[in-house]
Amino acid sequence: MAKEKTPLQILKERRGPIPEELRAWTREHNQMRRKILKALRDSPKTPPQVAEIVGMPTDKVFWFLMCMRKYGCVAEDSQEGDYFKYALVKEES
Repeated sequence: MAKEKTPLQILKERRGPIPEELRAWTREHNQMRRKILKALRDSPKTPPQVAEIVGMPTDKVFWFLMCMRKYGCVAEDSQEGDYFKYALVKEES
C-alpha cells in the first residue's frame, strides 16, 4: 500500500528545488543578521556604529535593524545625536 503524500511533498514536487541564488541570498542575510546581533551583544549602539563594526553600509544596517525591531529581536534604547541606539531584547525564561 502506497503512503499518501503530504501537501508539502506535493508542493515541493510541483515547484522543484530551491534555486541556488535564493539559497545564497538567504545565507548572506543570515550571516549579516548574526554579525549585527554579535555587535550589539555588549552594549546598545547606533546604526553607524554597528555599520563600522560589521563593515557594511549604514543604510543596509538600518534596514536590518528595522526588520529585527519589527520581529522583536532588538529595541530602541536611547538617542545619541540623530540616531537611536539599538539594544538586544532580553528573552524571558
